[in-house]
Amino acid sequence: MRSFLAALLVSLSVAFAAGAQDAGGPAARSMLPDLIFADGSGMPVHLSQYRGQVVVINFWAGWCGPCVKELPFLDRLQSSFGQVPLTVMTVAEDQGGITAARQFFARQKLGYLRPFADPGGTAAQLLGVTGLPTSIIVDRHGRQVLRVAGPYQWDSPQIASRLRFLLAEP
Repeated sequence: MRSFLAALLVSLSVAFAAGAQDAGGPAARSMLPDLIFADGSGMPVHLSQYRGQVVVINFWAGWCGPCVKELPFLDRLQSSFGQVPLTVMTVAEDQGGITAARQFFARQKLGYLRPFADPGGTAAQLLGVTGLPTSIIVDRHGRQVLRVAGPYQWDSPQIASRLRFLLAEP
């Protein structure tokens, strides 16, 4: 069984975009700092509040064409996991902050995503985000599993399988 899971993990890792960086198995994953974001109402939210869930953190901006194209994929990803403990955090890096993000989501009819903001770009700087979009998958323990620089088709069967695998980990 272990060899099957190892082979599955390797095959899924190979299936990711060229811009993806896999952190490897649980022992190789690095713990993220307790980042602080602003939620849809502007209140602070700590990444640690999502322990026990798999989190996809997506840094984006409304002026970023690839980001705008990627958001519907993330919306479909969030909708496909329903009540499963998976959260897609779309973190706006726009100067307009959470207000601009909420307005953008309403215009784009993104019904499953909740907007977050990164006041002052602090979280992006701490994580070494150098371009948009950049996404980071975080396991149930707060460790980085995967980093994707550039746009990605988040509603693909490969990513759904990988996320289900992470959700099944103890």
